[in-house]
Amino acid sequence: MDSAAVERLRSHTGSALIIVFSAEWCLDCHKQVPVLGLVSEATGLEIRVFGHLMRDPMKPRGYWSIPPSPEEVEEFSVRRIPTIVVLDGEGRIMGEIVESPPAGKSLEEALLDILSEV
Repeated sequence: MDSAAVERLRSHTGSALIIVFSAEWCLDCHKQVPVLGLVSEATGLEIRVFGHLMRDPMKPRGYWSIPPSPEEVEEFSVRRIPTIVVLDGEGRIMGEIVESPPAGKSLEEALLDILSEV
């Protein structure tokens, strides 16, 4: 973990909510979701994971099966996973990370970039 970024993320505890859309079959999810768990543990940031997303076999061009995928998938227009959505204290979208952080950045740095734009 990027300890400098984690230390700076602590200042955002209580002022943001991070929502993650994930699935067990997704390799990027296997990389990113455990890091988010560690970030939450180290900073106190609230992170909610919507897991178990499923492709709809009857709609190969569709995105996600509703149900069993939660209705928030449609609400946040999730097309690829993991999708990490950062919300401010009022529930407004501040930014998102889709699949992976930008090149050359850790997930912690990418979250800090979003949270620091305020």
